[in-house]
Amino acid sequence: LYIGIYKQCQKKWLKMFNIFSSYLSINDFKFDIKKYKKEILNIKMKSKGRVVSNYGGWQSDEFKTVSKNFTDLFNKINEHIKEIEKNLHLNNKLSLSSYWCNINYFGSFNRPHSHPGCVISGVYYVSIPKNSGSIVFLNKDLDIFYHDSIKNYNEYNSSTWTIEPKENQCILFPSYLKHYVEPNLNKKERISISFNYGF
Repeated sequence: LYIGIYKQCQKKWLKMFNIFSSYLSINDFKFDIKKYKKEILNIKMKSKGRVVSNYGGWQSDEFKTVSKNFTDLFNKINEHIKEIEKNLHLNNKLSLSSYWCNINYFGSFNRPHSHPGCVISGVYYVSIPKNSGSIVFLNKDLDIFYHDSIKNYNEYNSSTWTIEPKENQCILFPSYLKHYVEPNLNKKERISISFNYGF
């Protein structure tokens, strides 16, 4: 580490460069979301659910083994997990730790939280009515004391990063990244599948 720092200091850095970074991987899928919606509603009929970060709405219990109805979905997710693995230069392979289903009704939201003990987390969107809540990521290390002077926000000066998801879209992100889901302002249900990958 010290050798690396010493060598870099010998160079004349004329431009800004990144020293730490987070990532978001956003992928559009082409699955039959009606099939997934039906399966999630069937799960809900059999389970009272649990409360974790969700305020209102319904969240299923965790599943450790992929249901046959979600096999094609997680096979596709695994492909993108492998791409991130390569960029992270990990010694060990990641595998699915757990997944769960979410239904946010009108007024429901998810409080700020992270996914400790995991490496990559993600969410796949089954049903996203208009104004049903964006996912917002927090930069906990950034204190914008100069926010009134910012002309355009970017990855260097933003304390939050908001994604308005689409149906059949999958977002992957580092599990340590704190995030929350805005309230559903639509009377239709917002339905998604969340998951974690770890060693």
